[in-house]
Amino acid sequence: MVELPQRIGLVGLAFDDAKAVCGGIEEVLCAFPDLVVARMTVPQCGQGRSLLTLVVSATTDQIGALAGRLGMIEDVRVKSVVL
Repeated sequence: MVELPQRIGLVGLAFDDAKAVCGGIEEVLCAFPDLVVARMTVPQCGQGRSLLTLVVSATTDQIGALAGRLGMIEDVRVKSVVL
């Protein structure tokens, strides 16, 4: 089996109620401990939404799995891009 190369990716999350979703987000991030290179949170960034941006170093499959798990959290919107 061919090993996929590591890529740099960005995963952006938007959510309205940080207290309601933070536990779920942290649980997912703990399941992918080696992927996150940097993290930035912007609380109440406008329109009452909070933003969380992750810079990850992983294969495209791992980035997709992380984004998919985060997207299953109720009231969390996720977008990802591989650079």
